[in-house]
Amino acid sequence: MKKQILAVAVAGAFAVPAFAAADSDVTLFGQLQTQIVHHSASGDGDTFESGFRQHDAGGLGSASDGAGPNRIGVMVNHDLGNGMTALAKLEGDFRTGAAGSAGFNSGNRDIYVGLDGNFGRVIAGRMSSSYNTAGKDPLNGTFLQARTNGARLGGGPEGGFGNGSYVDRGVRYSNSFGMMSLDLGVFLDNNDDSNTAFSGRLNFDLGPVDLYVAHVNADDYQGGGVNYDYRNTKIGADWKSGPFRVVGEFEDADRGGNNMDFQTAFVSGTYSMGRNDFVLNLGMTDADNDMDREYVALAVKHNFSNRVMAFAGVGYTSADNAAIVPDTGDLSFTGVGGGMRVSF
Repeated sequence: MKKQILAVAVAGAFAVPAFAAADSDVTLFGQLQTQIVHHSASGDGDTFESGFRQHDAGGLGSASDGAGPNRIGVMVNHDLGNGMTALAKLEGDFRTGAAGSAGFNSGNRDIYVGLDGNFGRVIAGRMSSSYNTAGKDPLNGTFLQARTNGARLGGGPEGGFGNGSYVDRGVRYSNSFGMMSLDLGVFLDNNDDSNTAFSGRLNFDLGPVDLYVAHVNADDYQGGGVNYDYRNTKIGADWKSGPFRVVGEFEDADRGGNNMDFQTAFVSGTYSMGRNDFVLNLGMTDADNDMDREYVALAVKHNFSNRVMAFAGVGYTSADNAAIVPDTGDLSFTGVGGGMRVSF
């Protein structure tokens, strides 16, 4: 069914120029990436098979087609006059080969309608939460990304309220007020509306520095049949000057006690030289249950254009007290490889 819906949407996007009115703008967009990586492990009790693998994204210890940048979709903007625009977006995942399931069958991203005007922007449907700042990581969507390697909150375990994932039944409002930008989200729990989840983010544009703070409260929120009970808080800064860029984030994950709370710290430095970006990422997770993690990645990105990018790098991540090997309990992964990303 998902394949049929997306196929109809894509066909419709190509057909629109013949039927669209002058006040409508329909854009077909997409992105595809694949990579080849040599993965190896230590402390795994010989359960992990070291070697080369081809996949879309994943992480250093996860040869997966998940958590990647691949997508295809349709964006509609309809001019309503008086500075107001109606919006519609349909965006689905696309994978190059997850256990033989390549194609339009790995899930959905943004699917919403909305209005944009002087009052700001309001959208309703499926979307990322206000908490999401996945794109602050220059290596996001690659095997070297921080959110799958123990340095930032990811998407899956967070029920869609981490970095780089999506939540159903949402309404988001965003607007800018001079140097400050506001983003608020409400996500209904259809089983019990008293368990509705909330997200919010404030950005402060201070010239070379973008300061931001974000929070999500999803206590008792039920999504996908799972009951989530947590609150996440984030503070970050994104500094740019000439060829230099530094991003730093600290996140606090409150899991309602039970020795499951944890904090993450992430810092990234980029130096741009012509079409090349040299990136160093560092990060860690400090967990109350002592299952701490450390992470480092070094990479170079070559931008053939603003729509075509190649990358290569090496990364290392370790987990303390992973309970894989009884005598040490420590586990680490190393990955070396590269890939290519094409957008349209």
